[in-house]
Amino acid sequence: MKLLTNLKKNRSYVVILLLTVLYALLLSANPVGDAYSNAFASKSGEDMFSPHHLLYAFYGNIILKLFGFLPFESMTLLQLANAVVAGGCLLLIRRMLKRIHHEESFLCASVLFCGASFGFMRFATDNECYIVPLFFCLLSIYYLQVFLVRNSMSRLLKAAVAISFGCLFHQLSIIAWLCVFGVIVFNRNKKYPLAFLAVSLIVPICYFVATFSIFGSASLSDTVAFALTDYINGTAQMPQAKQVVLLSLVSLVRTFVQLHGYMFEFAKSNIVLTVVVLAGVATLIVFAIMKTKKNSLRNLILFQERRFVRMLWVYLILTFGFAAFSNGNAEFMIAIPFILVLLYSYYFSQSKNLLYLSCAMLLWNVYFGLYPQASQRLTPNEDIAELCRQNPNAVFVLKDKNVVENIYLYKYGKQNLPTLYREDKYSEQQYLKDKSNGKTIITDLVSAEETLGRAKLTSHATFDFSQVKNRQTLFEFSSCKCKRTVCKL
Repeated sequence: MKLLTNLKKNRSYVVILLLTVLYALLLSANPVGDAYSNAFASKSGEDMFSPHHLLYAFYGNIILKLFGFLPFESMTLLQLANAVVAGGCLLLIRRMLKRIHHEESFLCASVLFCGASFGFMRFATDNECYIVPLFFCLLSIYYLQVFLVRNSMSRLLKAAVAISFGCLFHQLSIIAWLCVFGVIVFNRNKKYPLAFLAVSLIVPICYFVATFSIFGSASLSDTVAFALTDYINGTAQMPQAKQVVLLSLVSLVRTFVQLHGYMFEFAKSNIVLTVVVLAGVATLIVFAIMKTKKNSLRNLILFQERRFVRMLWVYLILTFGFAAFSNGNAEFMIAIPFILVLLYSYYFSQSKNLLYLSCAMLLWNVYFGLYPQASQRLTPNEDIAELCRQNPNAVFVLKDKNVVENIYLYKYGKQNLPTLYREDKYSEQQYLKDKSNGKTIITDLVSAEETLGRAKLTSHATFDFSQVKNRQTLFEFSSCKCKRTVCKL
């Protein structure tokens, strides 16, 4: 009886535990290309220091050394590690919210909103490098929240250490660093910003050490060039006006709910269950709208509350602005649900509308997002990577070239990696050259059908392989996401 009473008083912890278990049970069976790249670096110890997420592969290497005895693949272990850290993110947001609202019902609804957001779920179930830096950003913001009340040097130093680690795990955390420092710099006691800057020197020092370890020498210019590698060599794409608005809006929606072309094919294969899920989602949204009408606006009386809320607004605007600048990059919006729920908690006290909305998101995102990704193989990329191993002298022209390459590296290492081209980087002239040199060409672009998604909007084949005669079909693949015919030419 006492246990049930304690659980009722702290049921937000139960919500966090259940969400963490959900992530662990529904790990993605379709890791993205970066997930394989990260796993390769962590597993092999090669190329561990990537400029824009300096310590992530190194951290993964430590995870594999500590828990490598468990009967899991390296990828699965790294995905599980992200699921656990995702639970830590939810614990941190709960702790911040607890300083604003004491009602467990509000804490449950708010935590569920963050944990059920698809932009957070998708990274909690894969080996991408966004969950760990988010954890450190939230930790730094929590210490800032406490600092604004107590003006404690220890809290400020903890905030500086946390956000520095966030920057080392991903450069995106610089946005949070700017926001935290922007609050501290206006403090009357000038030793606080100086102390914050002193601790933040951890970041350039680590980049200097990494530059030296990679190149054997390091200078200020070398370190800056290494840190900005993705912008110097063009890997980080500059915004294209035609794409920015559409992709930014789609990515913003996908931060909260899954939205992808494969959903329609998936729904058609499960009509009855889809109707039940859609009816449940619609009912929950109606309840959320009904409860929203009764919501009342809170007044921000305390000065430190107003400072903290202004910082959150700046953080929100900068986060969305940078994501839009990066051609609507959905990965860069991962913090938005957490920022919004903090802002909501300062302005409103109603939790039932948030609870119904969060339950609707959870139902939608598990059914259309996590479940298909965890239960089905949606692309033939692993089979193509095996073909690469079997045909090291062939030329491969592929829809998902980067993904296949990273799968190959993760599974087989760098030896005997064949020549691979992206669909938009292979021309008719290159085809004629390869054929004249007696090269075998293998492609999955013949009669390829793809559901609507970001890749389909941003990448297009430059050579029509369907016009090539005497093709040999190696295998065919079909899923709710795509249909591919892999051919040898």
